[in-house]
Amino acid sequence: MIRDYIKDKALGFWFTAGIAVLSLATAITYAASYAGTENINWFSFAFMLAAFVAAVVLVAIGRFGLTPYIQAALVFLSLLFFIYGIYYYVSVVLVGIDLDSFDPEFIVCTVLYAATFGLSVANVFLKQIKGEVRENA
Repeated sequence: MIRDYIKDKALGFWFTAGIAVLSLATAITYAASYAGTENINWFSFAFMLAAFVAAVVLVAIGRFGLTPYIQAALVFLSLLFFIYGIYYYVSVVLVGIDLDSFDPEFIVCTVLYAATFGLSVANVFLKQIKGEVRENA
């Protein structure tokens, strides 16, 4: 059953699955690190969680070609809201007002966001199904 389902999947499908898991991990890490602080932006969390849910739903209904685009858009929106929510903290550290170094939570979240975004953009250019023909629009 599962072997029949995955036999025609290309590298892009596996990227999609990995990005879905990474987006869930990023959302959970971000919420766990910043919930209850002024640095949290719940829209960022919601968009990253939506990237996971959208990937699961679109793969479940067989819309493999659309999934990377939706994932990349949602991850990009999440990244923008993350930057919006954290920019004051970054400016405080860079100027040295109250803090002189970045917290480990910030570094982990930033690495997760950057990896999720980079992989989701790369996934847009990968085939999801073996033998599919990509048309230039």
